[in-house]
Amino acid sequence: MITDGDTSILGSVKDKVNVLIQRCLWHIPYQAKYVVWQDGVKRKGKEWLQVMSELMEICAIRPLVECQKTIEKMIESKRNRLDAVIQYCLSKGYAHAVSYLENAKPDMFTAIEKRLHGKTTSKVERVMRTVNMRVNVSKWSIAGALNVTKIRLAYYYNGFDA
Repeated sequence: MITDGDTSILGSVKDKVNVLIQRCLWHIPYQAKYVVWQDGVKRKGKEWLQVMSELMEICAIRPLVECQKTIEKMIESKRNRLDAVIQYCLSKGYAHAVSYLENAKPDMFTAIEKRLHGKTTSKVERVMRTVNMRVNVSKWSIAGALNVTKIRLAYYYNGFDA
């Protein structure tokens, strides 16, 4: 399961399946913009750039790495860099950023550790921005948007072609 951090679904499935959680790596730096803003960090300032550039590097995962030892060293390096970002935020008093990153930390590299496909956003999320915009701007009906989304997801996940 790939998630942006919402764990509400876990209550209904935790005793029925073995759940491996992979935090959406696209969301980590995207949501970090908000938490560092909560900490009073000036957008595009030195501290903001320090945190954001490091998080973008940490969350960039090269696909198709086959060597297990390379994967292990890559994850070790990324975890060390993440710890350094957390320490930086702690030293600056960025409590919201520290809390957010500590919460995300355990589930950031599950997919590559377990050799699973998927590390960022799901196919569902790719559709949502466009559908949302069409509902808000083009004034699609909610029912129409739901129908289009169902068809698109059937195609993505089942190979169904309308």
